Amino acid sequence: MKKATLQSQRDAADSNQALLKTNAQLAEVQADYQQLKDTHQALQQRVRENQQMDYAMRDMLKNDYGVEKIPHSDVEARYVLYRLDHKQLTKSKKEATSWLTKLKTARENPDSKIASSRLDRGIEQVKALINRIIELTRDIFKGPSL
Repeated sequence: MKKATLQSQRDAADSNQALLKTNAQLAEVQADYQQLKDTHQALQQRVRENQQMDYAMRDMLKNDYGVEKIPHSDVEARYVLYRLDHKQLTKSKKEATSWLTKLKTARENPDSKIASSRLDRGIEQVKALINRIIELTRDIFKGPSL
């Protein structure tokens, strides 16, 4: 009987330890959940604000400038041109190549409202950027000369 009581006490102590550990894990999960919930709410607020800005820009384009529709290729190309104009360059050859494709697609679109000279200048900038990325990559992997 004494042996069974001691075993029962050990089992109870083990269970107590497991319960304490589980409670600590639960507290961590709840803290993570609250942090994710707060982040989600902040992101939802940013989405609402961006939607309002989008609606305002669409209204301005339509009612103030008479622009009914913008080709998707123009939107993508304008984003690339904005990044180039504001020196927000990429370090990824893959992304730079994607930029080049977007600019060329907009240049080939007859409905594009972007000045072809601006697109050509952007294309040249992206080509130069790709060449710089290639050179830097080559220099990194070249290693020390013997």
